[in-house]
Amino acid sequence: MAANRDNFNNATKLVLAQRVAYRCSAPGCPNKTIGPHHSNPAESMNVGEAAHIHAAAPLGPRYVKEMTAEERSSVLNGIWLCRAHARMIDLDEITYTPELLRSWKTEAEANAAKEMLNIQREIQEHQDTLICLDVDLIFTGVWTGVKGDRWTFTVKDFLFGNIERLRGYEKNDLLPMRRYIIIESQNEGRLIKEGFEWRLTPQDVYEITVQVYQPAGKVTLASLGSDIAHAYDGDIRMENGDFAQVSGVDFAKQLIERNLGLPLGGWRPNQLMGSYFSIYYNQFHENLPLLNQLVKVEILRLMTIPTYQTEHDMDTELNFIKAIREVSVMQEFNGLVPLFVSLEWSDNTPWSDTLYVRLYKPEDEHQEWSPPEFIQRHFKQPPLALLRKATSVFNGPKLKVPRNNEAIMRLFNETLPAILRAATADLERNIYLLFNNYQQKQSIDNRIEYWTSFDLELALLQRTVQQVGNHLYLTGFKNAGVDAFDICADLYIYFEDYHYAIGGSRQQAWHKKLYDIELGSEDIRAIAAQWVNDIAISITEKINQLSR
Repeated sequence: MAANRDNFNNATKLVLAQRVAYRCSAPGCPNKTIGPHHSNPAESMNVGEAAHIHAAAPLGPRYVKEMTAEERSSVLNGIWLCRAHARMIDLDEITYTPELLRSWKTEAEANAAKEMLNIQREIQEHQDTLICLDVDLIFTGVWTGVKGDRWTFTVKDFLFGNIERLRGYEKNDLLPMRRYIIIESQNEGRLIKEGFEWRLTPQDVYEITVQVYQPAGKVTLASLGSDIAHAYDGDIRMENGDFAQVSGVDFAKQLIERNLGLPLGGWRPNQLMGSYFSIYYNQFHENLPLLNQLVKVEILRLMTIPTYQTEHDMDTELNFIKAIREVSVMQEFNGLVPLFVSLEWSDNTPWSDTLYVRLYKPEDEHQEWSPPEFIQRHFKQPPLALLRKATSVFNGPKLKVPRNNEAIMRLFNETLPAILRAATADLERNIYLLFNNYQQKQSIDNRIEYWTSFDLELALLQRTVQQVGNHLYLTGFKNAGVDAFDICADLYIYFEDYHYAIGGSRQQAWHKKLYDIELGSEDIRAIAAQWVNDIAISITEKINQLSR
């Protein structure tokens, strides 16, 4: 009998089991088919079966004479089941039709794929990420998980908005733009359904759960077709006396540049067309860490959030991009902003290049555009910088952790050195080479010496310490054809009653945090970059003064 059967080989059985994560494919069946061997700790036990949809031999259930031996023994003709369900489908071929079994198989494989995707997402859990619910509601938080269409995350520091804005989020009118959520670390954005939920955890952390719609569809570069090529200044490009054409990657690149360069509301038929790129650049170009994050989130919005948002048109503008890996904004020249982008196209192909985005400037009188009112009201009082806007978190729940010696010692011994280490590469590559010498000293309450942690501990026993700092002395500038000069670059940590601030001065804070919240690695890198940028600005200003 066995010789007349078209059985599955071991490789086919393994594929059928793995494609459903070794779970029975029968809907609702809780049986897992693999686990530890009871008596042998070095082995596993498999209690599942690779069952045939169409029987492996004549007279078997659902047998099809016209099938070849290869077809009967292929993965396409198999379904993975527990032994009970494998026996049931063989005993009742009337109830368990081929169509029903194929639907079981499809659903089981889809469920396994979803669970695998969730595992991939969980890799990013418990890491800070930027979360965007609207142009005026952007904050850092932690995405704690996803179950079906329900996403849950916690709220940390606000870049835009505050707790009051978050509490009233669902009460706002749906127009002009429907509610959406963007999770930077996941390269994901969705429209939000009704049912926004939030609660305050026992740890005084706001936890939010939203229900989201299905993701917008993706298209391939090949399906984009072609278009007339445009130069960076907006003019049509000519080639051999005719309009030049672009397609494929070049067309995709042009679409990204066009969408980012069009200010949101700049196209009258649809005021949701365009982006916040120019607004972000004009306000935050001196704070590159923040600007890079905002532009990445903006590209994610164009990738994942529909522009028209009607029942008949839910396409996104950049639906040919799968993921954004890196965004780096550079200095504007001649009205263009160079933008390095590393991404993956929808077919998983990686791509990196520098785009050139046309910048809208309000002072350009020939441009007859002003932001729609719903945008203007969010930017009338623009935030100052990344890590400065986060102070709005201090208007939230009651503060419980006051200034304390343990936190001050941690900031001096761990945080300050971590910032210096993060800045070292840029300093060595771009700053130190310009000077004959450099040295660093610490300060405690503006007294500059080579302080140690023991010195700080003594000072804390004697009095209340208000600030600590690091002072970088750059001596003997030797370039640019000007007389030698020296620069002192300060980096301070100020201790307030319930939070600490980091910056070049008390009036120029780059970041603020509660004492019970430590800086993350992204915060450290952002502060280090801001400090290096300030040093570069000081050197440039000094050169300009001496060159006059």
